[in-house]
Amino acid sequence: MLVDDSPDDRLLAIREIRRQFPDVDIHEVPTLDKFYEALEADKFDFVVTDYELNWTTGLDILRAVKEHDPERPIVMFTNSGTQEIAVEAMKSGLDDYVLKSPKHFIRLSQAIRTVWENALARQRADQLELRLKFLLNELNVGVFRATVDGKLLEASDGFQKLLGLSSFEESQQFFQEKIATNFPKDYHLKEKWEWQTELIFPQQKKMWVRISETIVRNNGKIVIDGLIDDITEQKQYSAQIKELNRTLEKRVKERTTRLENVNKELETFAFSVSHDLRSPIRQIDGFVSLLKQQLAEITTDETVLHYLDTITTLTERSGKMIDDLLLLSRTGRAEMQYTTVDMNLLVESIKQQVELRLNNRKITWKIDSLPTAKGDRNLLQQVWQNLIENAVKYTSLRQKAEIEIGSISNNQESVFWVKDNGIGFEMNYVNQLFGIFQRLENAQEFEGTGIGLANTRRIIHRHNGRVWAEGNLDQGATFYFSLPQDIPQILKY
Repeated sequence: MLVDDSPDDRLLAIREIRRQFPDVDIHEVPTLDKFYEALEADKFDFVVTDYELNWTTGLDILRAVKEHDPERPIVMFTNSGTQEIAVEAMKSGLDDYVLKSPKHFIRLSQAIRTVWENALARQRADQLELRLKFLLNELNVGVFRATVDGKLLEASDGFQKLLGLSSFEESQQFFQEKIATNFPKDYHLKEKWEWQTELIFPQQKKMWVRISETIVRNNGKIVIDGLIDDITEQKQYSAQIKELNRTLEKRVKERTTRLENVNKELETFAFSVSHDLRSPIRQIDGFVSLLKQQLAEITTDETVLHYLDTITTLTERSGKMIDDLLLLSRTGRAEMQYTTVDMNLLVESIKQQVELRLNNRKITWKIDSLPTAKGDRNLLQQVWQNLIENAVKYTSLRQKAEIEIGSISNNQESVFWVKDNGIGFEMNYVNQLFGIFQRLENAQEFEGTGIGLANTRRIIHRHNGRVWAEGNLDQGATFYFSLPQDIPQILKY
């Protein structure tokens, strides 16, 4: 909108404006009535006005425009007026002042561009501020600015809404009593900090809040900008989770205790039954031997003697199973004696013992250098003995038996293995290998009670290790066990 009662001056202004803004739509206002019509229609974005008009002054135009819209940009373009008038106009909200003279004409378009860009910047800033306020209110977050001595300078609507405050004065009092007292004394050494507190309101209402504060230097002064948000639900959830964890830990401890008691009872029962059965089995074996001696003198019936031999074989097998059960029970009850174990010596000693019983069998051994391990030496000897004797047993049908022993280590554990080219097994049944009395179908023709691998697993588990196997039917098998590099804390004695 161009307000000027001189047609010539309006023409000069329009010509100068179109040099910089050729597509701008300029609405000319030569009279007071036309001005109020344009003001009411409100179809303009920018105002350029003369100061000295026949029917009013530029100051009245300025005040009317600013009353209509305080943010509407306006420039005064005139050849009259004093410095005092210019100052008064600036105080009333004038954005710029340009003189009507040949040497200042060029300033008009420059002033319009600068004022318009500033107006757009203010508009964007206002929109951002509105969006930020909306988001903060939606997020139930309060914003404040305060002096370092605790005086509240500004507070958002969200601040008052969050804390249930009805006025800025009430907010100031609340801030000084509840928040400012927690300002750090060494604030000048920090840039930002965060803290949490529980606020107690009238009627015993409680609220947990998190307050984040930042030091800001504004025009040479230090102020504190901060955010406050309600974390009551988070605290409640955290308390519930802690209570659930505490309850869960208690239940786990109770269940662990029950399982330990059950295992102890089972071990005691197995030990007792095994121990009590040894004497009757030995007596049966002894009476059968005596009976064979007496019957041998009075009969040559092969069937009777075969029955007696079968009874003797079965009692010997039962005795071996009982001995293995006792060993399994003792393994679970034995106190762990940790030491550094030389695995090479263990393997070599067991290999020599096995070779004494090989008769004329030939086995190709491939034994790598093994690292030391931390564990109970006697229990680890049982592990190696079970695995090596199994490898020897299940390669007995091979003309060229091969047994390989090796290891691999890292920072967490050492893994050892015994590999053979024996009868192997189907991987579908791998989980049965380490169960008590569990023997696979292709192993039935070999001696054994099905307890050795179960005992191996128990020993390795007591060392906080792992045990597993891989194999293929009639192509051999590999048995692995791992031991941690460090002694488990719960098993140190």
